[in-house]
Amino acid sequence: MAAFSLNVAARFYRYYKGVKKGVTLEDIPMEGKLREEVRQQIERMALEINRPPRNARFDKKNMEITSEEEGLMVDIPATVDAVMSAKENEKVKLQVIILEPELTAEIFSSINQRIAFFSTSGGGSAGRTDNLYVAARYMNGTILAPGDVFSFNKVTGPRTFERGYSMAPVVGGMGIGGGVCQVATTVYNAALIAGLEIIERHPHSIRVGYVPPGRDATITNYIDLKFRNSTEKFILIRSGAGGGYAWVELLSQP
Repeated sequence: MAAFSLNVAARFYRYYKGVKKGVTLEDIPMEGKLREEVRQQIERMALEINRPPRNARFDKKNMEITSEEEGLMVDIPATVDAVMSAKENEKVKLQVIILEPELTAEIFSSINQRIAFFSTSGGGSAGRTDNLYVAARYMNGTILAPGDVFSFNKVTGPRTFERGYSMAPVVGGMGIGGGVCQVATTVYNAALIAGLEIIERHPHSIRVGYVPPGRDATITNYIDLKFRNSTEKFILIRSGAGGGYAWVELLSQP
């Protein structure tokens, strides 16, 4: 008898406190569900729907722009409220928030105004010139949003045989990736011309021949070149190298 009374009480509780008769959420019956049960149902549905926005991307190999994609996020509290307050036989839809990507194809297309250009010529062995090309290739197409920090080691490293680098002369001997300091120096000078904030830069222990004293930037596995996009616009780094010659062009928005 006590169990019967409890069942009756539970049914009455659901009738008065639960979802009203005939209510559905995306065609799923919700009648009689309590708030926490509704929340759990919506959370399961959200797992199938939620996705982060995807920024437009710049294909460095093909030099093409891949369009952005909007993200989706179910507004769980708002959907719970909509279900719990629904009238009899009402069909409720999930409340979904559109998440806009930060970087769009339109923004990419607008980065077309040159703000700096710098080139260096250093010559050297075949291994060295190969390393210039490899480092410039990794750097080419890098996008910096306002406030982003460029790290040469992060963008062009690690310098290994597997990533295309070769043995070449370095200060004090030979090393994998010898010569990439010329590429670092080139982008450093371009950043100076553009007036960007230099965060980390180290000179060589000896003078280099491809820039005047005080304008070089050395790189090791533990020493980096870093600068910040201290402007309010996106910046695109274009770079290339060949035959001991390296160049960097910085583009921004009009």
